[in-house]
Amino acid sequence: MLKVKMMLQHSLLLGLVLILVACGGAAPAAPANPTEPELTTVTLALSYIPNVQFAPFYVAQQKGYYREVGLDVVFDYNFETDTIQRAATAPADAPIFAHGSGLSVMLARQQGIPVQMVMQQYQQFPVVFFGKEDVQLASPTDLQGLQIGIPGRFGASYYALLALLYASDQQERDLNVQEVGFSQFQLVLEDSIDIAAGYAMNEPVRLREATGGASVLRVADFFPLVADGLIVSEQLIAERPELVQGFVEASMRGLRDTLENPDEAFEISLAFIPEANLSTPEFERVVLQESLPYWTSPRLGAMPETMWAESHQFLLDLNLLQSPIEVEQAYTNAFVE
Repeated sequence: MLKVKMMLQHSLLLGLVLILVACGGAAPAAPANPTEPELTTVTLALSYIPNVQFAPFYVAQQKGYYREVGLDVVFDYNFETDTIQRAATAPADAPIFAHGSGLSVMLARQQGIPVQMVMQQYQQFPVVFFGKEDVQLASPTDLQGLQIGIPGRFGASYYALLALLYASDQQERDLNVQEVGFSQFQLVLEDSIDIAAGYAMNEPVRLREATGGASVLRVADFFPLVADGLIVSEQLIAERPELVQGFVEASMRGLRDTLENPDEAFEISLAFIPEANLSTPEFERVVLQESLPYWTSPRLGAMPETMWAESHQFLLDLNLLQSPIEVEQAYTNAFVE
């Protein structure tokens, strides 16, 4: 009797299964990896070759901070003017973040290019004027009578020179300024010129290594030019604010980690820098260390209102801007605060 009952139960179950299959009632297959988020590809257009100055972004990439917010970040290297234009014209479904200066943002907006800075990496303008240790460089007036080398009358180095003159009420025509391309370090080393413009974490470091010392005049000590950070289009901010927020938050985590553990950040950065771009690892480590004070601020990543306002007035007074722009529209702290 028990055997007959079990046979009947088995037949009923088999019939039920066949009915479910016929009606499409079979359970759907589980996803292959339900924890893997769908990633959005984002390009970070950097205005230089691979370098330790981009360590915070390399750290964020290596530690998976971008992936945690659903982003697959691709690094791309080009000139600053190109990176900002690309960010401005990129569609929202193929977003591009540019790395460039606040001065470039204001000049771009004058031309109708709708971009904003959303995170300021450099809290101090990093261009300096450097010479050998016996050259007196205590204030902008010490530029008088010296042979001064700049790459050309364009870009950050030229703006740095103009800012020093602006801050000290001097005129460029009163100085001996020479356009020397990007051989300024070698020319200073050979005594072909007295001083030159360069980046605080690069040429002066090389000069100290080569000669045992260097004199440095920091532009940031005399005028607060707004420096480099992350730039995006207004369209991306309007259409995909959550993506901008995620990218900024992940980048800020990378910046904090770099400041807290520069040794780790340096080792991570080496994996992103082709060996051909490395002079020596020891020098690159010093470059990173010299960069840290320029990134540090009580309001990490934030954009000081006074710095932007003064830089805007500087551009106007020197006719680099033909007319005022709405400077408060050139940046936003919404994503860092």
